[in-house]
Amino acid sequence: MTKRVLIVDDEPVLIALLRDIFARFQHGHAYEITPAYSVVDAYDILRREQFDLILLDMVVPRMGDPWPWIQGLDLLKRVRHLGVKAPVFMMTAVWNTEKEAEALIEGAAGYLHKPFDVRELNHLVTLALGSGPRAAGG
Repeated sequence: MTKRVLIVDDEPVLIALLRDIFARFQHGHAYEITPAYSVVDAYDILRREQFDLILLDMVVPRMGDPWPWIQGLDLLKRVRHLGVKAPVFMMTAVWNTEKEAEALIEGAAGYLHKPFDVRELNHLVTLALGSGPRAAGG
């Protein structure tokens, strides 16, 4: 079985790194990674497609807007209004407990700080998707 993951970030290098990390996870299934480099791209993709997991950067570009940088929280709110049920992990390079709390209130499943701790990411993905090695007899 393949799990679909949408990664929303304006840094192609980060998306490539996450694609490699997900390829090495041993959760008993493969991951299909779909990148979105802007809020508009992500919103359009989410209107058409279903995902098992979403990784959303806190600050991503919104093309064609006089204020091209918005908070990922805005997209998180819109995602929930679309009826998307997939767990959303917010990503950021800035530690801001107020924004983290707001993201959790808005329905984020968790928070990832850049640079990533691969073990933490592995653990969060395992919890969110109910994947991972099963206990004997389970």
